[in-house]
Amino acid sequence: MEKYSSLLDNPIWNALETVHQDFSTGNQVIKRYNEGTIPFMGMAHPNGKLLTQIAPYFKVNEEVFLKDEVEDIPKEWALVTRLNCLQMIYIPALPKAVNMEGIVKLSVHDALELSDLVNLVQPGFFKERTSSLGNYYGIKKDNKLVAVAGERFKLTGFTELSAVCTHPDHTGNSYAQRLLNVLCSKNLIQGNTPFLHVVDTNTRAIKIYEHLDFKTRIDFPLIKLRYLGKV
Repeated sequence: MEKYSSLLDNPIWNALETVHQDFSTGNQVIKRYNEGTIPFMGMAHPNGKLLTQIAPYFKVNEEVFLKDEVEDIPKEWALVTRLNCLQMIYIPALPKAVNMEGIVKLSVHDALELSDLVNLVQPGFFKERTSSLGNYYGIKKDNKLVAVAGERFKLTGFTELSAVCTHPDHTGNSYAQRLLNVLCSKNLIQGNTPFLHVVDTNTRAIKIYEHLDFKTRIDFPLIKLRYLGKV
């Protein structure tokens, strides 16, 4: 893990350069995830002027997230918002038991229900082809999906866990913890260290992640930009 830990300083770019290169569009210094996957892009180094090079790959008024390190944002782009996030990495103290009872691996047949649930709880990050980026697991009650967790950014030696959410009618049952344990266990077996990102005001989620042996590694601020087209 230590050998590759610097990759986590710029995980979006490093994912697009390595394991997720088939989902990328752009050039040698700036890339975005393909439209319909996730609204994220990364840069080899923080330079707002690079945004002019990725502009041809965006539609007017399309929005995208990237790590908040850039200055000199071109006038063709509007700053929509900033998110103060934490990057947390999984450092287990002891091996954890995995309880697979009631947990199912989701398939393409669950894609619509998966998207509906994530966008109900965490709107704006999940698109029609997001689930193609990794594995997703869920819990169903009465044949309805009530909790999910899955994988988003994948880079050499690391897998980001994401879309951890439970339907508001089914919270308090430790579903998220069980799903995260499954994903963490499976990734460790594959030789990948799990990590995740969380908004720093989401103290409830942070406490759950800390209980599951995730440790805060760095602050990871994001900005959301909107492409305005040529102005």
